[in-house]
Amino acid sequence: MTGFRSAAGIVLLAALALVRMSSAAKGAPEFRSYQTSSESKPPQPSPLAMRVLRPKPSNAVLFNPGMGLYLPAGERLRVQPASDAWVFQIADIAYFRPVWSDLEPDGPRSSFDEYFQPIFDFWVKKLGKRVAFRVMSESMHARTEYATPKWVFDRGVPGVEHKGLYVARQLDPVFWDEKYLQLYCQFVERLGRYLDGRPGLEFIDVGGIGEWGEMHLGLHIPGRWTADQLEATGFTREKYIAAYRRVIDVHARTFPNTRVFLNVGDYAQINDYAALRGLHFRQDGLTPRGPSADVGRRFYRSYARRGVICNYEFHSSYRSMVKKGWDLKTTLEVGLSDPISYLNTNVFGLSQWEKAPEEVRRLFLDAARRIGFRFVLKELKVQKRIRVDGRRPSRLLIEHQWSNHGVAPCYESYALEFTLHDAAGQIVVQQLDFPDTATTLWWPGETVSDRTILRIPADLREGEYLLKVAMIKPEPPRQRIRLALPDPDAELRYPLCRIPAVKAQRSASVVRAEFETDGHDWQPTRGISAKRDPEQAHGGHSSLRIEGTQEGSWNYVAHTLKEPVYPGSKYRLTCWLKVDRLEPARLAPYLKLGVIGADGKWLANFATSKYDPSRLGQWQRLVAVFETPPNTAGGHFALEKGEKETPITIRAWLDDVRLELLEGP
Repeated sequence: MTGFRSAAGIVLLAALALVRMSSAAKGAPEFRSYQTSSESKPPQPSPLAMRVLRPKPSNAVLFNPGMGLYLPAGERLRVQPASDAWVFQIADIAYFRPVWSDLEPDGPRSSFDEYFQPIFDFWVKKLGKRVAFRVMSESMHARTEYATPKWVFDRGVPGVEHKGLYVARQLDPVFWDEKYLQLYCQFVERLGRYLDGRPGLEFIDVGGIGEWGEMHLGLHIPGRWTADQLEATGFTREKYIAAYRRVIDVHARTFPNTRVFLNVGDYAQINDYAALRGLHFRQDGLTPRGPSADVGRRFYRSYARRGVICNYEFHSSYRSMVKKGWDLKTTLEVGLSDPISYLNTNVFGLSQWEKAPEEVRRLFLDAARRIGFRFVLKELKVQKRIRVDGRRPSRLLIEHQWSNHGVAPCYESYALEFTLHDAAGQIVVQQLDFPDTATTLWWPGETVSDRTILRIPADLREGEYLLKVAMIKPEPPRQRIRLALPDPDAELRYPLCRIPAVKAQRSASVVRAEFETDGHDWQPTRGISAKRDPEQAHGGHSSLRIEGTQEGSWNYVAHTLKEPVYPGSKYRLTCWLKVDRLEPARLAPYLKLGVIGADGKWLANFATSKYDPSRLGQWQRLVAVFETPPNTAGGHFALEKGEKETPITIRAWLDDVRLELLEGP
């Protein structure tokens, strides 16, 4: 996964887009034929003095948005850990599972402050952490007869009696009943108005159908749903799927700014519909043999590349795992073999981590470093010095290779931000850089290569500067992403290296072709003659007369440059052209610069404006301003036809060709 890019702005991006289109139309092989027919290959520019760095990766846990271990926080604020609790070394998300009746015990209400505000005050405002929620309509662990509020049943929703873990009787709703779905969806709408996009909210789970809000009904649990109850309440597979799709729809609609997870299971149709509507997958049954319903192999590995974030929770507590003979290390490795971005640390309760065995802590610290995405800068190539002359802007070329050492993709398109800092720490150059390969495609275990051109202002003083890099989401609300690099500053900018800026002149800033002698070395194509004409000139005493009928080539004449074309540089190409015969007149000629890399392979074309055939017989100035790719080494001029196969008869005069370096490294 490689690519070149200049990060100098919209003009370059547009130019490159035009180049790619024009290269397909004009045919790169045509240029290669001219190169091989020349007496010698174009000379290479003197290589830029580059230094190669391989930064040592940081071993820190990266608490980034859209990923992380999270903590089962218990009921409300019964547990309030200290800000320096060990568990915050591995997780910064507190996860709560209220039942619906905790939020609306007496009827619908538009404010949920009584339940949620203390949680946000403590976890988000005081501790600076994140929070997540699942509101359940059924839970055998609920310490109440009504996980779904009693008023819901009073409004006509049918219920089924079950035995709870802490209470002898619980009444649970028939999830596929129309009245239940209507009331539940209205509740989700109220919840969305209150919670969606709230600062500190990391995600919510769909919890309105099934035992614990999972995709099953607890048929394997004594005292819960039975086959007879399913039959008596009119359960069918189709009703169940339809109910879930309705619940998925309301979450997608009312939480547009918050990640929503569906507790997936065997119902592939429900899972797929959730993915289509922008929901994500979680599963609460991770064991040493893998997750329940084999969801990792069946769903996570393929859907993760479709933008679905994946999330696991352990099946059992650490004490229960020890009794069953389940190995925690094996279970973690099985979970991390799937592309998961979140993992519940529910082998221990929040208050138990301070006494957790050291080996367990070590395993979870390792998991915290691997969960989600983890971007490592493998290699950095950068100029050894910045060339400044006090007259015109300069450039700093940067080549960088990144690798994702996490287990999952990144689900946001981030930008890199390079900055140069002076001796006082002040930013003197700051530039966004959107990678050619979006960060959503930086797959785990793969390397991405990229190039950046940093524009240096003309008034930069001599001295030593510190180069830093940051990864950001520049759109509001702005986010800064932690990278696996050491020593970030308060703005999560990571130091890379120090670079001196020195005064130095750039030679060969202008390449000219003025046709004052016969040694012009512009090669005509078949059917075309190209000769110096002392009777016609725009400037000086002569020009190049181009005459004949051309068929089967893209251009009339071409010239391989003996001078270098510099990489990552801003140029202006101009010429003067007079045409007094053009048949057909619709195919107006123009001048092109084609550039090549150090290996002699074509990279891009840059075309001037076209000659205006409505003004035949007049000298016209043709212009192009463009930026060369960062791996440019040489190039050629060509007067272009605009089509290949169409025969075109032309009589024209070319003069005062100038390729002017405006900015360069």
